Order: sequence, then structure tokens, then C-alpha cells
Amino acid sequence: MFALLIGAARLSLVPSTSIAALVAAQAIGASLIGLLLRLRLIWLPVQLLLPLGLVYGSAAPAWIYLLAFAAIALVSWNAPSEQVPLYLTNRKTRDALGRLVTESGARSFIDLGCGTGGVISSLKRRHPQLAVTGVETAPLVFALAWLRLLPLRGKGVATVAYRSLWKEDLSRYDIVYCFLSPAPMGKLYAKAKAEMKPGALLVSNSFKVPDVEPERIIELGDGRQTGLYIYRPGDI
Repeated sequence: MFALLIGAARLSLVPSTSIAALVAAQAIGASLIGLLLRLRLIWLPVQLLLPLGLVYGSAAPAWIYLLAFAAIALVSWNAPSEQVPLYLTNRKTRDALGRLVTESGARSFIDLGCGTGGVISSLKRRHPQLAVTGVETAPLVFALAWLRLLPLRGKGVATVAYRSLWKEDLSRYDIVYCFLSPAPMGKLYAKAKAEMKPGALLVSNSFKVPDVEPERIIELGDGRQTGLYIYRPGDI
């Protein structure tokens, strides 16, 4: 399909308006399929823009490609080393975390790999007394989280740090939340077991700790079939 569109565009065999409509339909269709397959949100702009780039690439200035590459690098450059892609926590999960804060009486919360800061900003607005912290190592994503937390800085502790989750002392938190990937969960649990205080909760979105039974699983019943796996590593 792309080959036909590219050839038609190069040889002017089809009116430009028709090609534009076909390319737009292809891009929208690819994006919808990606959403149905629950691909990571970072692929959405790729699916939307790649067809346009392939068909009309020769007319685009070179700096467009450099800008696109820089944006992708700034969002995902830590993914290979950390083995953690960018996952964003949805509204149902944020609501469930808010209920967990109330239920547990937590006074401090950290999001390991906080992305754009959606979880900690939401919790801070709902629970002004809660001290929230996020750590992130993707530069552009960190900048967005930092700006998002800026209006909340005067309402108690609301911090976003440009720091690896592996360098964070987990003993300071009542709830440690993560939405990572299967790869680091065993290592993270070992760190949590060594550092977290008794009674503190480790909450993993979607990914279990291998060979460790969670104390509790919160099923959210959303489109992604999200489960929150609750552990108390400091009690062991």
C-alpha cells in the first residue's frame, strides 16, 4: 500500500488531494489498530506521522527528521539500559491508588519512573497532606513532570527528581508504586526487601514479582485488564 502511494506521489499519477486522503486514512487506521492492540502510547505519533513522512518525505526539510529523532531519543533513551519503556498510568488506576492511600493512611508516596507525573500530581491534589515524590531518567518526560508539579510545590512536599530508581532510598516511603516491565521486578523486589520499612506497600502495576505471591491483587476491570499487585517486602 505504501509503495503504491509513494510511487503515485513521485510520478504525479494521482491527484495530490486523493493521495493526501489515502495517506490520512492509512495513518488513522494504523493508529486505531495500535490502540486496539494496546501498544504503548509512544507509538501513536509514529503511526500517525510515518505514512506522511514516507509519501511526502522528499518535500520535508532535513531539520524535521532531526527534530523527530531528538524527540524520540529524549523520551525513550533510557529504555534499553533500564529495560523499562514509557507506560502511562490511566485514570482508573490513579483512582485506585487514591483509595489505597486513604485506606492505608499513607503519608508518603513515590512513583518509580513517574513518566509525565500524572500519578503524583493527581494524588497530591486529592490528598494535600501526602508527600509525593517521582523519579525519572528520560529527559523530556522528566521536564514535563517537573512542569506539571510546579503549581503544587507550595502545598507541601511534591518533588520530581532526575534520578535512577536504583539510587532512591525506599525506606522513606509508605507506598512505593511502579509501572515498569517484567525485566526488573525481581531486582526491584530485592531492593525493596532490603530497604522498605515494615508495613510499607510495594504496588506494581500489571507486572508480578517472579516467585513471590502478592498479599493482594486489585483488579480494575478497565480496557487493559489492569491489576495492581500489592506486596509488603519490609515485613519479610
